[in-house]
Amino acid sequence: MDKKDNREHSLSMLNRSVISLSGVLEVSEFSDAKVNLKTSMGGLCVRGKKLTVNQLNTDAGTLDIKGEIQSLQYSGGKDGFFAGLFK
Repeated sequence: MDKKDNREHSLSMLNRSVISLSGVLEVSEFSDAKVNLKTSMGGLCVRGKKLTVNQLNTDAGTLDIKGEIQSLQYSGGKDGFFAGLFK
């Protein structure tokens, strides 16, 4: 297992306009309406309007997003969706 996968994941939101995340492994998709990312606890999709990535530090695993946040949706888990099916 990669050392980065052991990072603690946290999410802090202020007034539905600023999100600060830790435990971010990678950002796979970004637009002004959606940010898809992988965290140490699974996938996360942030949806909204006028979204901007203000700070991304892949070494520290931190990410700040600003805009009008409308939804947060986690997918999978730390081991992923298919890992649980075949146990």
